[in-house]
This record gives sequence, structure tokens and C-alpha cells, in this order.
Amino acid sequence: MARQAIQQEARGAVAEIEDSEAPTRGTSSPDQVVRALIDGVKSGKYVPGQRLIEADLTSELKISRGPVREALKRLAAEGLISLIPHRGAYIRQLTRREVHEILEIQEYLTGLAARLAAERIDQGDRRARFTAACERLLSFHERSDTMAFHDERARFYQTLVAIGGNRELSRFVPVMQIHLLRMQFQQYLSAPDRQRQFDEYEKLAECILAGNPRKAETAMQQHIRRTRLSIENLPDEVFASAG
Repeated sequence: MARQAIQQEARGAVAEIEDSEAPTRGTSSPDQVVRALIDGVKSGKYVPGQRLIEADLTSELKISRGPVREALKRLAAEGLISLIPHRGAYIRQLTRREVHEILEIQEYLTGLAARLAAERIDQGDRRARFTAACERLLSFHERSDTMAFHDERARFYQTLVAIGGNRELSRFVPVMQIHLLRMQFQQYLSAPDRQRQFDEYEKLAECILAGNPRKAETAMQQHIRRTRLSIENLPDEVFASAG
């Protein structure tokens, strides 16, 4: 299905899916710090390898050091930052091996998500929901808003998993590491890479909307595999030291 056809089918679709990562009222101070740091990584404010200064965070967020330290411990457990004794907290920079292993997991998990979505695309309002998610994602083809694109891509994958109906699947996706991976290597994405990326999203959408589970799974796995191979061809200095 061409992009124009996807856009046409999106008209009249259901409202956008609520973003599960959006901050809510009554959020505790550590949660506010966690959200600020995650948003900062996604926007490029904080980059892999950057040191986080507690005093700067307390001043910027107007929060005492206790909640900041608790948030840093939580994010270290999630794999977003590294806490190094006597040196402080740093936004994690992934090693070559970590990138390979994260994307190896992603290849099979998202392949399964795509297959399940294609199998169940005509149940209830799932076709309309997925079509709307595709339309929003493809709208970034000619735009350069990096943070908004990352948010929309995250919602696209959330929709994919949701319409597949396997609620446990999302538990196995390393969300924090995916945020790091995207920001660590975003600057190395060339114009041809970006074009290929959107071409592959279109192909994936066609397979799912056609209700073809085998082709949907293959298209998704090829997309992730090409991304992995492209990153693995980058020079060693792009990656964190294995030591």
C-alpha cells in the first residue's frame, strides 16, 4: 500500500493512543527527575558519556539531593546511567557488544509483534488504530523534530504490540537501552539511511494491513537487522570501551 493509501485510510480513525510515558499530576520528586533525565536523553540535552552533576540537577529541577540520588539509582538499575564510585553518574554509552545484543533481542521480539499484529489486524478497531499510528509516524519523513519523532516511533511500537494482543511482550523490550542506542547513533544516520528507514516502515505497514503474518515478521526482522549491521560497521571510537 502506498503512503497516500495509508493516509487516506487514516481519515476518520480513532483518537491517538495515550502515551504511556507522559508525566501525570501528583508525580513524586524522584519520578520528576527520572522523567526529566529520560526526556533529556531523548532530546539530546544529555548525551551518552556525559557526566551528571547532582548540584546542577537540584538547581535546575528545584529538587533536593535526596530525590535526585534516588532517581539516579533507579536509572542505573534500568541501565540508562552508570554510577561510578568516586566519579559520579554518567549517561551510559553502549559498547559494541551491548548494541549487538540489544538489537539481536529486538529483531526477534519486534518480528513476533509484527506477526501477531498482522494476524489480528481485523479484530475490533485494530486496523484503524494501526493505520492512524502509521500515518503519524510517516508524517515525520520530511520533518527534523528528533524528539517528537522518537516519541512517535515509540507510540508506533506500543500500538504494534497492543494490537497483537500479547500484553507480556512489552515487558521484554529493553526500553531504556533503546533510548540510549537511538541517541548514541542518531548523528551517524545518513540521508540514504533515513530514506531506507521510512521505506521499511511503509513496507512493514503494507504487510500488516494486508494481514500477512509471515511477510510482516520478515519485514520487521529485516528492518532491525539492517539497522544493526549499519551500526556495527561504525568505527570503534563510536562505542564505549568494553573494559
